[in-house]
Amino acid sequence: MVQHHAYAVVSTGSKVGSCVHRSVTRFDGERLSVRDDVIVQEEVLSVMVNGVRHHEMTCSPWDVEELAVGSLFLSGCIERREQVCGIEVDLEAGAVYVTIDDAARQGRSTVALPDGGVVLTGVFEPASTALFKPVTSQVSVPARTVVERVALLEDRSLLFRRTGGVHSAVLVDEHGVIAWFEDIGRHSAVDKLAGWCFLNDVDVSNKMLLFSGRVPREIIVKVIRLGCPVIASPGAPTNLSIDLAQRWGVTLVGFAKHGAFNAYTHPERIC
Repeated sequence: MVQHHAYAVVSTGSKVGSCVHRSVTRFDGERLSVRDDVIVQEEVLSVMVNGVRHHEMTCSPWDVEELAVGSLFLSGCIERREQVCGIEVDLEAGAVYVTIDDAARQGRSTVALPDGGVVLTGVFEPASTALFKPVTSQVSVPARTVVERVALLEDRSLLFRRTGGVHSAVLVDEHGVIAWFEDIGRHSAVDKLAGWCFLNDVDVSNKMLLFSGRVPREIIVKVIRLGCPVIASPGAPTNLSIDLAQRWGVTLVGFAKHGAFNAYTHPERIC
């Protein structure tokens, strides 16, 4: 197992201070009053690859390098860390400039999702792409650990508590939290985590991804591409996400709350 100290420095908790203040008029059921409110930040950024616009993303303006690289990796544009020659973030210009080598795949068909993030277009099945491999990890996760980690996710999601406006994607193992990423978009939160794993050569085959929101098909696509064997969420999956996770070897846990959960696919990893 790769030890924690081998990873680049990364936040292992919620960015509770990453918000702005706005004056609002509040109705409390009896009267109107003016008060200060905390608002989560949002930016629209263009990802420029070798000087050419690749896609646009709506995101929270932190961990932007990880987000850009994660979206390029998950969409199939890059395969290895060595292909990334440089990254420059210019929030004022609304752009992230990524330089990759000529061997990287720039021609794949991708689509930007409404709340950020990028996925491959087309039907996601083995015959349609060689980018994805079935998840075959033999990792075993105690049921009590799943309960404890999801409880930790909900307990430490301080920025969500303060603003109600972010999703979290958190990588954990038997020792606790390894990396914690937040974004206004659930897809972008996962992209940030994937980008960090990609840049730091993190082996996720023996780890679990905690996710704060519902789990649609596009999130499972990203989990498969990342190679993570277990995803657990207090939210609901969909029929398509369950079908995809079952076919590709991902253990999908949903409705994990109040000390209980549903294992929808590959429950053999839960002990």
